[in-house]
Amino acid sequence: MRENTAKLFEWLIGGSPCLRCVAVVLGFSIWLTVPACDTGRRQATHIGAAQPVLSASPNPVPAGDLDQPLASTVITWNTGTGVIGDLYVKVNREPEKFMARAPRGTIKIDWIQFDSTYEFRLYAKKHSRLVAKLDVTRDN
Repeated sequence: MRENTAKLFEWLIGGSPCLRCVAVVLGFSIWLTVPACDTGRRQATHIGAAQPVLSASPNPVPAGDLDQPLASTVITWNTGTGVIGDLYVKVNREPEKFMARAPRGTIKIDWIQFDSTYEFRLYAKKHSRLVAKLDVTRDN
């Protein structure tokens, strides 16, 4: 393989000025492309950083049987960074209440009522930084 590479190099160097120009242009193009590929990988890693997730399924909660005052939804959360998250809920104008503590999780809520708004809040670092919030309602 070394012999073939050496022969190619000798051929390019000893060739016509046109071949030398092609070799220089190709080499320069490769030299420009390699760092750009590396930068793209670093940017993709940074862009691909996980975002916080806070979701409810279903939301809005279907009305269902009007004789049933309570309905269910499933809350899923993920801080996106692995740090411990605190999940709180604020119902209408009441103070928020602690629900769970974990970097990610799922919890079934079976007390969703008509004419109420449930604001779920996900905090990072023991209730110090709000990273996501979500309103859950029930169809009438």
